[in-house]
Amino acid sequence: MRYYQLSKSQLEKKADELNIKFDKERLIKPKAIDVYDVVELIGCTPDWLYLSPDQSIFGLTSYNDGYYYAWEDVKSAKTLPPSDIICNGMYPHKILIKKNTIIIDRSINEGNNRGIENFSTIHECFHQLLHVKCFSYHSAKYQHFCKLKDFRSETGNRLNMTALEIIEYQANYCAAAFLMPQKSVTKIFLQQMELSSIPSIAFKRNYKIDEIINKMSKQFSVNYTPMKYRLQELHLISSEDSSVEEYLCC
Repeated sequence: MRYYQLSKSQLEKKADELNIKFDKERLIKPKAIDVYDVVELIGCTPDWLYLSPDQSIFGLTSYNDGYYYAWEDVKSAKTLPPSDIICNGMYPHKILIKKNTIIIDRSINEGNNRGIENFSTIHECFHQLLHVKCFSYHSAKYQHFCKLKDFRSETGNRLNMTALEIIEYQANYCAAAFLMPQKSVTKIFLQQMELSSIPSIAFKRNYKIDEIINKMSKQFSVNYTPMKYRLQELHLISSEDSSVEEYLCC
């Protein structure tokens, strides 16, 4: 699998370019967003299917016409172990997926966590914007699906990453930079901290910082964890030696 070597500054630029095309005011202030408007802006079609019986697959992007085996109903499957799903007569069905379709798992769409849905959708948008040629030699009808593990935020700090891990990291970084633009996030954080300039040393997390993270996550339509990592990436709060957390968790 091929991939592009893109620096963090280049990924920030890619995210800013999409924001400028979509709504340039988002670069300087938080605004409500319908992420499916972004899907349509980049020339793709949104759709919603049960992509897996256990909600392990969050999204899928189709670079060309092809087929995918989706599930009709997963509500009862959530209570079953994976080995029992087929035994209980639950089978996926072959569905035609057209080129430039972005599919979000229907369980996410039907849930009440807009942060997960927003991040998953923009993540898939950047696969379409950055990675079409990365998969072109595999098949004329290639589709790429993203599992929960693909949204791990620490991936970009690891050595000896695989090509697929690099591709997922790039989609994650761009999704974070798009939903939480650097200038806007920095401005709001400084306002919340009652500061006039960026501090020379990043703040350590405490109760007050956690409250700010929670508040800002709602302003930028994401969850707590991606906002925390975004503030760390911008060196506004300090990094932590904590256990692995996903971009999409609470």
